[in-house]
Amino acid sequence: MGFKNNDVILIEGIQEGNEYAFKIAFLKYYTQISKYILKYVRSKDLAEDIVQEVFTDLWDIRTRLDPQGHLRGLLYEMARNKALDYIKHKKIVDGYVAEAKQRNRENLYRSFYREEHEKQFLYDAINKATKDLPPKGHQIFELNRNEGLTYREISEYLDISVKTVETHMRRALKKLRQHLFKYVSSS
Repeated sequence: MGFKNNDVILIEGIQEGNEYAFKIAFLKYYTQISKYILKYVRSKDLAEDIVQEVFTDLWDIRTRLDPQGHLRGLLYEMARNKALDYIKHKKIVDGYVAEAKQRNRENLYRSFYREEHEKQFLYDAINKATKDLPPKGHQIFELNRNEGLTYREISEYLDISVKTVETHMRRALKKLRQHLFKYVSSS
């Protein structure tokens, strides 16, 4: 009995729903088809998944199989089509992923630029407001906020009472709030 006759027997068995014939076909062609698909998808796990799908599809279409057909050829054709479908799908998905990454990068850049612009705008507004403070209030504000000195350290450094430092800071912060209110409320 030749190779073709074995395939004909397997096809007829599969067509009749004979699970043993299906298992024989699976064992006979699984490794060959896996290696064939591997050339397309370059992933052993993926190739094995596709082979599983090919055999699942074969079982699903068993009643429409041509008993005089070539099982090996049919399996290779199904495998090639599945592999090519996977590659097409992957290209589409990769395109969407690349597009999404690009959009995310652009949004991130825009957001970063906007935040930096807003920070600079606010920083400039704060500088303008603090420059409008009386000289002593400006000095105390700078020592506290920019130099990080405590009220006590400022009082010792300037040889004034802590109460005076508190008063100047309270006035500076009030003036700053009034000046910045229009910037904060308009955003």
